Formats: sequence, C-alpha cells, structure tokens
Amino acid sequence: MPLVGDELAAFLEEAHLAHFATTGSDGMPRVRPVWFCYADSALWFTTRLTARRTGADLANGLPVAVSIASEDRPYRAVVAYGRPEVWEQDTKAWLERIATRYGAREGKRWLAGALKEPDRVVLRLVPDKVVAWHYGTGDYTRMQKKE
Repeated sequence: MPLVGDELAAFLEEAHLAHFATTGSDGMPRVRPVWFCYADSALWFTTRLTARRTGADLANGLPVAVSIASEDRPYRAVVAYGRPEVWEQDTKAWLERIATRYGAREGKRWLAGALKEPDRVVLRLVPDKVVAWHYGTGDYTRMQKKE
C-alpha cells in the first residue's frame, strides 16, 4: 500500500537522510545526502548558496527531486518533486530544528559553525508531486507485476 496520511507524516518525522537532487547548468544531475525535517506540509533543508554547487543549481529554476528511504526492512520510501524556496523567517530556529533531530550534541556542534556561514540558507519545499510506498504492505509485488 502507498504511504499516505498519518503513516506518511510519521515516516517523514523519522530521522532518515534525504537525497536532494538538482540539475546543474551543464545538464548534469547532482545528488547529495542532506539532513531535513518535515513540518507544515513541507520539507525543510539547509545549504550554502555560494560555497556549494547547490546554490547555482537552484538559481537555474529547474525543479528538484528528494528521495527519503528507510534503511531497514520493510522498506518505505518517499520521492518528492518541486521547486524549493529560500526561507528567510526564523532561520536560526529552522537550522537548529533540522540539525538537532539527528542528535542534539552533534547537531548543536554543527549549528555553531553553520551560523557563522554568511551564505547558509534554509530551503522550504512544498512538493508539487509525492510518490510514496511501503514494501511491507505489498507495494513491491504490485510494482513488479506492474499492476
């Protein structure tokens, strides 16, 4: 069965790594693992706009894809598509929320450095499309049979 509703929200509230995919100006895809959080029907990330290629990739205006998958069986996964926006409200609070969900001590250490980076931003993605599944409920078998 597809992940939907409360089950989808509960999965996104777990501390999985997200894989954030963009397309460069040269047409090459780029994927990078990132921390994220899910709140207010949006996926929230952080990046650096000038010190990373992500900023240049986002400037081209092309949509992104985000994959979030469980590491253990039964596998669950979400793929979201859309165009993220730079979120300028409560930046410090969002950075802390993203970082500390993966471990308070490590997150706070990371946050101390991130707050010193002038090009550090928060990205908000309200997906245009979401595909989600839970292999433990038969999705894998149906997908193999192309039902």
